[in-house]
Amino acid sequence: MSSGQFETIALASITIARAERIRKELDGAAVAALAESISRIGLLHPPVVTRERVLVSGENRVEACRSLGWTSIPIQYSDTLDPRELLAIELEENVKRSDLSWQDQCDALRRFHELQQEIHEEWSVDQTAAAVGLAPRTVYDQLNVAKAIADGDQSIVLAPKYSVAKNLVARKTERAAADELSSLLGDLADPEPTEAAPSPIFNSDFNEWASSYTGRPFNLLHCDFPYGIDAQEFHQTANASLGDYDDSFEVYVSLLDTLEANRDRLLGESAHIIFWFSMRHYTYTLQRLSAMFRVDPFPLIWHKSDNKGTLPDPARGPRRVYEVAFFCSHGDRKIISPVSNTFSGPTIRTVGHMSEKSTDMLAHFMRMCVDANTRLLDPTCGSASALRAADSLGAGYVLGLERNPEFAADAQRAWRASR
Repeated sequence: MSSGQFETIALASITIARAERIRKELDGAAVAALAESISRIGLLHPPVVTRERVLVSGENRVEACRSLGWTSIPIQYSDTLDPRELLAIELEENVKRSDLSWQDQCDALRRFHELQQEIHEEWSVDQTAAAVGLAPRTVYDQLNVAKAIADGDQSIVLAPKYSVAKNLVARKTERAAADELSSLLGDLADPEPTEAAPSPIFNSDFNEWASSYTGRPFNLLHCDFPYGIDAQEFHQTANASLGDYDDSFEVYVSLLDTLEANRDRLLGESAHIIFWFSMRHYTYTLQRLSAMFRVDPFPLIWHKSDNKGTLPDPARGPRRVYEVAFFCSHGDRKIISPVSNTFSGPTIRTVGHMSEKSTDMLAHFMRMCVDANTRLLDPTCGSASALRAADSLGAGYVLGLERNPEFAADAQRAWRASR
């Protein structure tokens, strides 16, 4: 309890030095809400005044009691408070200062709340809200933002305004809660690298592996399935140096079938999917994915700024210098922050693979959905550039499958080199 002495004085004797008050206008809704609370449970925290009865803190409480028809009110004199309580009063005033940044206002609220918890047993968010004259939901949101700032979350620290920071924190909180729920649905043990595969890349066939998986669900799926366009027909020169793989439409369909059959086994209650595809199969792919996920029909676009695209038929069409991916969600998974749906960057090959994606490009799009809670699965990882991109953004866990043993070995070497 407070060390300050409570004394009852006439409400009319309290002077409010309006010109010196930080808050120039009262929030009528906050006063009304506080009045309703006081009428039910009484005045828990008396306002603070000087010996001259000039108000120091608690104007909303004074006005709420006036509205209830009170003629007298218990108060605390400022000179009877211990240093911690005086600091709490200062912080309470700072919460309302319009000349402070939103970051400093949130921090003042956090410090006020934590200090009151030190002084009073079982101090609650509702009590903080009543003390500073804010709605409990507002206090809850500001405390969460302040905690993220105190934890050093740079995306929150650098947010341009409070509303952006609040929304970012809300998204991250929802994502973390969904991930925690998903982790309970599977085994706690994850596949670990072995001496034969000293990386999170395994030489496995997704069509065989998916139905036997019993581990924790994933919340990010990166799919770069063979496009089903018989790419070897127009990659004859590249194939000699960059390897080849079966790129028939039948292979593409079989991988989609496996994904659909094992969706709920592999993915948690909420997840994101980045799915690369050929525009030749736009309609088919959209229909297949829409049966499984919520699909944004406007794809992500990688423009290859070095113009090193494919030339499928030089006699009939232009060089294709862009690739596209659908961005999908399973459940109601929030993104971390929005980014442009286009990226312009060159093709950079670090592994001998015909369809290697740029890690810079992948990191750009993955900024929407990768954080420390991310569990990424790439079922046909090829060069594993997606795993390296996610790892560079701080993903908690990544796993890639590659059926071609030579590609898998190259990807493992690239992974080790990136560490």
